[in-house]
Amino acid sequence: MYLDYLQYQNFYNSTIGNSISSFLELKLKKYCFLYENQNVGCFGFSHPHTKFIKNYSSKSINCYSKKVGISNNNQTQNNILIDEEKIPFEDSYFDHVFLIHYLENTQNIKLCLREIWRTLAPEGKVYLLIPNKKSSWYLSDKSPFSTGLGFSKKQINNILNDSFFETQLIDRLIYFPNLNFGLIDKNKFLIEKFGSIFFRYFNGVFLCVMKKRLYANINNRQFEKSSLVKKIVKGL
Repeated sequence: MYLDYLQYQNFYNSTIGNSISSFLELKLKKYCFLYENQNVGCFGFSHPHTKFIKNYSSKSINCYSKKVGISNNNQTQNNILIDEEKIPFEDSYFDHVFLIHYLENTQNIKLCLREIWRTLAPEGKVYLLIPNKKSSWYLSDKSPFSTGLGFSKKQINNILNDSFFETQLIDRLIYFPNLNFGLIDKNKFLIEKFGSIFFRYFNGVFLCVMKKRLYANINNRQFEKSSLVKKIVKGL
């Protein structure tokens, strides 16, 4: 099951939705260094987390998949519908790409990432927020992080590596519960710190920062060769 534009919007207009978007935006700002006149692509339902981009003279485009849709009032040149497997941008167009409520909902992850890789500049960065399959956020049917696929840290690292991305960071975030209580909003940083110590592996989402890789990973190729040699030797 996938959420549509209005369902995401209703969640992020709630108390807990505002808490999450403001918290995740702080984390994204920490790792994202924007310069003037860069092209930024925001894929999925990213705009509640990327408001800080407006502080720069960068060209930002919000790209919504057809299954999510878009509000009639927001359909502009900077808010467009796309086909995840064939996005309408030229090679090396984006300097920064945000993927939020996007990759877990696509039908073909490898092809989707290949299109992101194609449209990313050689030194471009990707910022991915993706659900942890062990978390209560993923298991709850009232959570925006419960749609589509969930991932472990190892799984997402392998997927990114196989898709020619160099993973620079995978951070565990969101330990506060999915409840619309003002008390949670006021104490979210304390809850986050407590959860990261005592419930480390049950974070709601992973924040992944990766860089476009232009060449195959040599270490992986050596590992594949050694594995192939072992299989041949065992078969003798």
